[in-house]
Amino acid sequence: DICCRCGTCEAFCPRIDHVENRPDLVNYDPLCGLCFTYCPRTFLDMAAMESKLFGRTRKEDESLGIYRKAVAAQAQPVLETAQDGGVATALLVEAMQSGMIDCAIVTGRDEEWRTQTLIATSPEEIRSAAGTKYTIHNSVMAVKEALEKGYKKIGFVGTPCQIQGLRKVKLLDEPYQFGQDRIMLLVGLFCMENFDYDALMNGLVKGKFGLEPKDVARFEIKKGMFRVIDKTGGAHEVKIEETDPYTFPGCGPCFDFASELADISVGSVGSPDGWSTVLTRTDVGEKLYGDALAAGLVAEKAVSEKGLALAKRLAAGKVERFLLKSEEMKVDGIIR
Repeated sequence: DICCRCGTCEAFCPRIDHVENRPDLVNYDPLCGLCFTYCPRTFLDMAAMESKLFGRTRKEDESLGIYRKAVAAQAQPVLETAQDGGVATALLVEAMQSGMIDCAIVTGRDEEWRTQTLIATSPEEIRSAAGTKYTIHNSVMAVKEALEKGYKKIGFVGTPCQIQGLRKVKLLDEPYQFGQDRIMLLVGLFCMENFDYDALMNGLVKGKFGLEPKDVARFEIKKGMFRVIDKTGGAHEVKIEETDPYTFPGCGPCFDFASELADISVGSVGSPDGWSTVLTRTDVGEKLYGDALAAGLVAEKAVSEKGLALAKRLAAGKVERFLLKSEEMKVDGIIR
């Protein structure tokens, strides 16, 4: 199963429903093909997409993709609910306050840590979804809902596979137009892999740590360890390799660590605790970050060469895994 559950096909193909936590083709049309076209797992020619988005293809040493600026940043003031600097939240707040977007697709959660997508229309709603969630969700589905509700300037924050799907929607010249031009901002997150909710909660949280999901305060990945912090402040951890049984299978054929097709990418790797590494990639991303910095919503300092080198090593490691998994899973349409 190579499906990454991004939600792109469900959002933009009227013949696909969401059934039992996966897309289900309910009315096949041999003359259509939208689902195949937009899916990030059917075909993904990065050179072609980079040429169209950036005007060039990457150089050999650009293992984090094409970007203009790399910095360490931190939201101001620091949000208690945010994770690793809170910069993604701050960027969306700035985008909304400046009028760049009129809604933001963000991912929240319930008390059991089940992910829930929210169409946020205020800075308060954006902040309510702050913090990392480590289980898959078809967040792109909410873009369809936002379009149907009439929003004109949609912002989205998500994982690399979700960004790939939406970038294909925006870049491919399909005759069927449904509002692609209203997707104004793509904020991408660093991601090595994501987890299946039932496997993670039953196998690790309950099975190994003896916790109930509602007792978890946060999840984090630090220095090669996957950590679960409970609401009493207790820390429970395993080596990241030990979480392989809980990894979602569709993450296997993915090479993209740093959301290389986003307008701006954000992640913890490469920066000190409490800070985020930020990569601006497009005019949109560069302007947004500059405006957030000028407005005092983020503080900035240089990202170290050591930090960037670590991020590049992880990116290279994900590519190696992609090559192995693609062969195992017989995936041949994704070209990096």
